Formats: sequence, structure tokens, C-alpha cells
Amino acid sequence: MSSLDDVAQRGLRAIEEQRYEDAIRLFTEAVALGPERPDVRNALGMAHLHRGDAGSAIPHLEQARTLAEPFDAPEHQSLKREFQLSLATAYQLMDRVDDAQTALRDLIARWPDAVAPRLQLGQLLLSSGRAREGVAVYREAADHLDADQQQSARALTGAVEAFLDSPRHADVFLRAHAESYRAYFDEVAAPQVASGWYAEAARMAPGPDGELVAVVPDGARPYALMRVDLANPADGTVSGVYSESEPMIVAVDGLDPLAQVPILLQWEGAAPFPTWVSTRAPWHWLPIQIQFREPAAAAERVDWIDAVIGAWYLTGFNGEFGEQQVGRFHFVSDPDALGDRGVSYVVDLGRARFDAVPALLQRLATLHQEHPIAQVVFGQGRLPPAS
Repeated sequence: MSSLDDVAQRGLRAIEEQRYEDAIRLFTEAVALGPERPDVRNALGMAHLHRGDAGSAIPHLEQARTLAEPFDAPEHQSLKREFQLSLATAYQLMDRVDDAQTALRDLIARWPDAVAPRLQLGQLLLSSGRAREGVAVYREAADHLDADQQQSARALTGAVEAFLDSPRHADVFLRAHAESYRAYFDEVAAPQVASGWYAEAARMAPGPDGELVAVVPDGARPYALMRVDLANPADGTVSGVYSESEPMIVAVDGLDPLAQVPILLQWEGAAPFPTWVSTRAPWHWLPIQIQFREPAAAAERVDWIDAVIGAWYLTGFNGEFGEQQVGRFHFVSDPDALGDRGVSYVVDLGRARFDAVPALLQRLATLHQEHPIAQVVFGQGRLPPAS
């Protein structure tokens, strides 16, 4: 029979080699051999986290923190900090913003010289709609940062406060991303189109009568018709002007540091519910999160919102927010349930105009009358705690 330490070492090797299923199996065995050991419990949680399953990781990481609590010797403190930092990260990945904030604030109170939790808390607050609180955390962290970090933090906090104290509305970031992406698309597409390629072509296939019709990918929502950025009719080659894996990040003039990190800022007066815009809102890979006021089953929430998103998407796909054959939506993801009240999508708006966003908000305002909406987020960020 293998010893606990032998099994744990094999588990660590499995993580290093990215064999996460093996790691989970081995650390599950290690936990059975040493249920009182916080390090193996934490390792099991981290194996789940590396596999991309933060929800399964959290119970193990919470147990590791609890088991580690009695260990007060100085040599144990760094591990205890790491356990709690890992737990805070898992909470963030599951959009449990308040739990993550509580874990990070506890870390800072117990280990005030630790820099990582201060920076993580500051970023969490900025990305979840609490910009002034985030600025305060960065300022409090100044004495713990090196010279380069201090300079970056000053630039970031100064830009945040400059925006908050200005008459600008948060939609400036969506407008900037829309305009920049459209200009970039035009620049890249121009020589291709001149040589015979089609821009913003729909994916087509023969219909029952033999005529070409737009197609929906297998398993996608019935409205999720797709366009490609560029297509060569001579041989069917398709090309993208930009990768969704590296979405375009745009710096707004005078607020350049805000492009460094996602910061949620409220768009006042945009809708009858709080509306947030991220400083990172890539037009061709735009996350949209809708949170309802009341908890509901995931299928029920999706049923409420999906017809609205579908009708809006088809309107954009067919050119409502463009000019003639230019400016059509390209892609919409399947809905993804968030927590017990949210639903999210990702949309490629192609070269559509900015007025696509107010048009969606109008549709959501109508839905709001039947199924009250707590808040909406455009771009990269986390749903703020609803009031």
C-alpha cells in the first residue's frame, strides 16, 4: 500500500504534467489516507481548479483553510496565506464576489505585509463596480509596493478618479471599442475585398430546394446564424481580422491607464436598471451579463432572456445597425447561467454601429416590466453585488 506522501508526490507530478484527472484521483486517495492534513486537502482543491472546475474546488479549499487554522508556528504562515488566497481566487472564478472580498480582507488583516491579496482585492473591487473602494485599497497598498508598482498604481487610481469626477458617461468605452474595431476591420479587409474576397459573409449551405441559405452550427441556438469576417469565394477559404482569444483592448484618450485592467463603471440613465460598462469591452467578443432581481432555476432564467437576445441578434445579423451590406452581427454564444440569478452571452458585433447597444437595452427594459432585472454588465468584469 502506498504511503500518503508517495501518493501526494504522484499527484503533484500529475498536476505538473497537466494530467488533472489523475491528480484529482491521487489527491482524493491522499485525503482518505490523511483527512487531517490541510496540505493534501488544498492540493485536491487546486487539482480541481487547474482542471477548470472552481465549483468543485471550493469545498476542498474551504476545508484546507479550516484544517490549517490551528497551525500557528511562523513556518506555517506562508502556506496558510496561500491556502486562503487560492480560496479567494476560486470564489472570484465562481463570481462569488462578496465571499472573495471577505477572504481577501481577512488575509490583509492577518498578514498586512502580504502584497498579493492587496492587489487582488483592489482589482476585484475595480472589476465589480466598486471603483472608489478599489482606489482606496490601491492607495493603502502603496507602502507595500516597489517603485514600479507604485507608479503604475498611481497612474491607475488617478485615471479612475479623473473619470469618476468628470461629466463623461461610461458608454464612452463601448463607443471607443466599436469605433476602433470598425476602423481596424476596414483597414484589414480593404485589400482582401479589392482582390475579390467577401467581407461579413454568412455561413451558407444548400437548403431543401437546393438554394443556399444561412445555417446555424450544430447544437447552437436557433437564432445563432454566423458570419465570417472574410471569405474567398474562389476556394471557400475564410479568415478573421482579429482573434477572439486576444480581443482588442482600446485606450480612451486621456484615460489610457484604464485599459490595463477591467474596471466596471456605471452608465447613468441608460436603462431603468443599473447598467455597467467595462473599460475592456471588445466589440468583436463582447460579454453581456444580465442579472434578475429574484433567484430562479437556470432553465427558467434562460427562458426569460433568450427570446429577447435572439430577436435582437437576428436584427443585427440582418443589418439593422449597419449600412447596406456593411455592419452586421457575426456570432452569439449559447447562454451561460451565472449564480442563481444571472445569464451571460458573448457576442461578435462585427462592424455594427454603437446604437446596437441602446437597442438591446430598450428590449431589456420591456422584459424588465415582466421579469425585473437587477443589473446588466457590458464587457469584461464581474456582476457587482446587487443592491
